[in-house]
Amino acid sequence: MRLLKLLIFLAHWGVARAEPGKFWHISDLHLDPDYKVSTDPLQVCPSAGSQPVSNAGPWGDYLCDSPWVLINSSVYAMKEIEPEPDFILWTGDDTPHVPNERLGEAAVLAIVERLTKLIREVFPDTKVYAALGNHDFHPKNQFPAGSNNIYNQVAELWRPWLSNESISLFKEGAFYSEKLPGPTGRIVVLNTNLYYSQNEQTASMADPGQQFQWLEDVLTNASRAGEMVYIIGHVPPGFFEKTQNKAWFWEGFNEKYLKVVQKHHRVIAGQFFGHHHTDSFRMFYDDAGTPIGVMFLTPGVTPWKTTLPGVVNGANNPGIRVFEYDRATLNLQVRSPGSAGARGGRGEGPEHTTTFPNSQLIHALGTTEPQEGQ
Repeated sequence: MRLLKLLIFLAHWGVARAEPGKFWHISDLHLDPDYKVSTDPLQVCPSAGSQPVSNAGPWGDYLCDSPWVLINSSVYAMKEIEPEPDFILWTGDDTPHVPNERLGEAAVLAIVERLTKLIREVFPDTKVYAALGNHDFHPKNQFPAGSNNIYNQVAELWRPWLSNESISLFKEGAFYSEKLPGPTGRIVVLNTNLYYSQNEQTASMADPGQQFQWLEDVLTNASRAGEMVYIIGHVPPGFFEKTQNKAWFWEGFNEKYLKVVQKHHRVIAGQFFGHHHTDSFRMFYDDAGTPIGVMFLTPGVTPWKTTLPGVVNGANNPGIRVFEYDRATLNLQVRSPGSAGARGGRGEGPEHTTTFPNSQLIHALGTTEPQEGQ
């Protein structure tokens, strides 16, 4: 009996003293492959549109999407800061903010491939769970509910990270689920571009790609198996905090997503999305107003200043985020918050300045705040 008590105590002590795991979350890299430092302010970057870009530096500008050097340095900074994460979340939007006629299917796939190769080169032994963003298609935003060439080609690019079942699912709808490295964890990767309010292909559908039904099934099975689940995607539900009445989902899809979270919140340990380019979060509540979950929106790498009407100072400082979590429960290890600013214009490049131990540790680029018109 004493031996049994001792074994139980040691097992409990081992769990309690286990080191937390860490994982990266990156999003909205938005590579502008044609960015260049130029004395002509109208020739710096296509992603600035008709806006003149004055005093642009090699690391980028707030009017432009990311130059290659910014993305490359960001991924290598991840390796320097936390070289052995349990996994990486990559939630999409890889191409620049330019009109459709400046891209094309081949150009979109080339950019996704280039960024995939970079991440695999820097983290060759790390599992990556990747989702497509609304800009990772041609024409942008118009994601279909069924198989197409981009889904097929990206599934092949990401084959080293995916199981055979996930590859088949991805080719049909760009969503999938995988076991996490820990004992009871599962991740669900959604294609929420199917619900995006700019997607005319799916606006009249009840359940595009049958993704909602699939999600219900995965979460139900996870509950039966004693698993906890992370959900990731690109476009989040809810509204954009920087302007009024800007919803990201079609209303019916937003309601369906909220109902899924309310029904299955006990197995959902966290939700991780991008799209906003901002360091933000969303709370979920039950019908009685009790908090039941949280969604983290990671900052983007691109400093690009949004052109959405009504947004004041829509630029942002590039950032990358690392989480600490309990491998057994998937609970995030919340500690003191910390973040830092970013250096733009003629700065000396990315450097992480945050030193707080933090479940959502932001490593940003430099120290100055964005200035209007920079």
